[in-house]
Amino acid sequence: MCKQTNYSKYQKRVIKFLNDLLGADTPFTYERANNNHLKVLIDGVTKPLFTGSTPSDCKSINNFMAEVKRELKASKKEESKLSQPEKTGVVSAVTLSNDKLIQNCVKSLRTRITVLKEQEKESVLNNKCINGLNLKRIEIVKHSVSLALQARKQGTYLKPKELRTIEGMVHNHLNFMLPSMAYYAELLNSTSKDKLAKVQPNKQQASVHNESNKNNVISLEDKTQHAPIKEAKKLAKKPKQPVSNKNMNTKNSNSATELMAMSANNRVSLLRNLTKAQALMLIDDINQAMAANREEDIEAVIALIRDKDLPLDAIISRMEAA
Repeated sequence: MCKQTNYSKYQKRVIKFLNDLLGADTPFTYERANNNHLKVLIDGVTKPLFTGSTPSDCKSINNFMAEVKRELKASKKEESKLSQPEKTGVVSAVTLSNDKLIQNCVKSLRTRITVLKEQEKESVLNNKCINGLNLKRIEIVKHSVSLALQARKQGTYLKPKELRTIEGMVHNHLNFMLPSMAYYAELLNSTSKDKLAKVQPNKQQASVHNESNKNNVISLEDKTQHAPIKEAKKLAKKPKQPVSNKNMNTKNSNSATELMAMSANNRVSLLRNLTKAQALMLIDDINQAMAANREEDIEAVIALIRDKDLPLDAIISRMEAA
């Protein structure tokens, strides 16, 4: 965002002018707009200031400088700066040294501002909270000031109070360059709303699916309750037929065949709605039905052997040989 290699020669002159004018007391930030203009935000100025990528005439830089000074005067930043008493001698040298130290720290932070923004955004989205952001920024400021102190070749000794003052001013600059806590809170709120909007349709679909499964179970139970009565009436009206003919002529429109005609997933979904007692009862009924079918098949085989007058010994020997 603030790498000066991405800016034109004219825009670099504007940035240098802002550094010289605002110094270490007034935080500001800048970025390239969509139309390649330079967008400048100054602490205390209510509106952003813009200037072009190239000067329209020889007075463009002077006009922008005048606009910045007017806005500063309107926000009373310039008046508060001029009202400060001037310090002479060693105190003035100390102040200049501290201001230069602050400017060096801010300059180094500007080159990393894009990376810092991405790291903060990722941390907020992963942790789902904004707690700890301020402490992280304080650590970044202390590390930057420490590196600047190690890099400077000369300078007076900094007392702990002066060091805290410098760190506080650098911290103000960093807070102005980075997004506010309100921005991250709004980001978390918007992401949570998006997730909730995605989850609600899934819940509605699941509830509709469960409701349809319950309706299917109810209709299945109704059919199974009325099926024995219908079968009894049919048996009372029709004479008994051989087993083979009975299997061929029996209609497969009862609920059991309808259940088996379903897919495995739908069948399991229906059976999951049963209670444990109902499931055990269903298993017992299936076992009884299988036993009844086995007895009926045995009787049919015996009747066939008697009807054909087949020798039982030959059948047994054939079965043992197989």
